[in-house]
Amino acid sequence: MSLEGHADMPPAHEKINVLFIIVQMEMGGAERLVHTLASKLDRTRFAPSVAWFKGDAPLKEFSDLGIPLYHVPKVKRFDPAAMRQLSGIIKDNNIHIVNAHHFMPMVYAFYGAKLKKQARLFCTMHSEWECVELSWKWKKAGSALLKRSDGVICVTPNVAKAAQGVFNLPQSKTFIIENGVDIAASSSIALRAGARKTLGLKEHEKAIGIAANLKKVKNHIFLLRAFDALIKERTDARLVIMGQGFTGEADNTEDELRAFIKERGIGNKVLMTGYRPDVPALLSGLDVFCLCSRKEGLPISLIEAMAAGLPSLGADVEGIRDVIRHGKDGLLVPLDDVGALKNSLLALIADEAFSRAIGLEGKETVRQRYTLSGCLERYEKLFSERTTRGIIDKTCRTA
Repeated sequence: MSLEGHADMPPAHEKINVLFIIVQMEMGGAERLVHTLASKLDRTRFAPSVAWFKGDAPLKEFSDLGIPLYHVPKVKRFDPAAMRQLSGIIKDNNIHIVNAHHFMPMVYAFYGAKLKKQARLFCTMHSEWECVELSWKWKKAGSALLKRSDGVICVTPNVAKAAQGVFNLPQSKTFIIENGVDIAASSSIALRAGARKTLGLKEHEKAIGIAANLKKVKNHIFLLRAFDALIKERTDARLVIMGQGFTGEADNTEDELRAFIKERGIGNKVLMTGYRPDVPALLSGLDVFCLCSRKEGLPISLIEAMAAGLPSLGADVEGIRDVIRHGKDGLLVPLDDVGALKNSLLALIADEAFSRAIGLEGKETVRQRYTLSGCLERYEKLFSERTTRGIIDKTCRTA
């Protein structure tokens, strides 16, 4: 069967049916982007829906969107039944655009979207390592599949370079659309007061925060070790950890983090909020934001913190260094250098003028590079283009 061609797009006056596919029903970076796209796409032009593999029930945030949601149970390492079910969803709901987030959903969507010629297929890659760390067999298979897709969307230029190198993709197949956040939802005195009340923070306390699920790659223990050293000098410091661990997952670090907090006797200084759907609002109650991951794609939580005017710092690793310009709109510290992280945190909470300047510059960086309106505009242009030949749209910044 030929792999060329794709389902016809609807007439210009009809809505374009878009199916987003995510790996699991939990709120990580990719899921937050999909939630934003599904909720903010122009409903006069697009009809969004979401499919997922892991997790029996949808999150309330997705249910509240009032859009079709499809659970596709994947029970085997390679599950043809899940592939067929997804193909049926694409066909039965007249899906015109499939946007698979990460490599695995793209593989499972390919059968229905391209082999069956039922829809156009775009794969959003969120990090360099999801390309680089594939086995050679999947790299070879991925090259064949992605060359026959309608485009690979990459969240940073470095992700685009990795995708092109690993899968030998032409520039015409690769598009850079950086994640965006709502800069209108920035901090104010009223928002800050409400957020601090919700978090139980006292007026004089200096609150350092992180928003990330409790996984090894997020490296919370690095921040906890630095904070443990910091409070010996600043007894007014508090640490707010927003995020959850997932029972049964091998990389869940919640027990390790709680054990460290108990062992060091700092439970009265550390607040673990668990999952919070209102992270952007709570960020305004913090004084400093820190992301200490071992690697990132394009971290939405960091961009949201900078949009709120928070002085931000992070580990000097891929993804984080793509956002922060050290000493200008944030601070970078060597990975796992506890002393350096402690000193950088101390500098930001001790020097209000320096902290304010970093925060204002960070907000300007977001205004220039990471607006939600810009992100939405590029996705909408890509989804509404009626041809897949050549460069689809210059505003999508082919890599």
